[in-house]
Amino acid sequence: MPPAFEVGNFGEKPEMERVDIGNPDCKRALALLDAYLSNELTVETTALIGRHLEECLTCQKEFGIREGLKERLQLVLLRDAVSPALRKRIARLMRQQEGSGFHISF
Repeated sequence: MPPAFEVGNFGEKPEMERVDIGNPDCKRALALLDAYLSNELTVETTALIGRHLEECLTCQKEFGIREGLKERLQLVLLRDAVSPALRKRIARLMRQQEGSGFHISF
């Protein structure tokens, strides 16, 4: 797991036209987005990620993609009759992919 966020780790607000995925703040935020989306982080880390998302358009976009994917997967699971074995397999695969940088596009 990546190092925990510390107060004051975030740099200045990036320029809107500049996409700096090499920014250490972005790397840490992106590594924790899925845990943030699932409410699995501490209160302090959740607040830091939230502040970063307020300022960083690149991470906001990635968060939106992941949030949409999670919503679509939940709808599919609710809509379609899926066997318990398949649900377990999907859940296991999703846990394995957290933080791997793996992206699914529809």
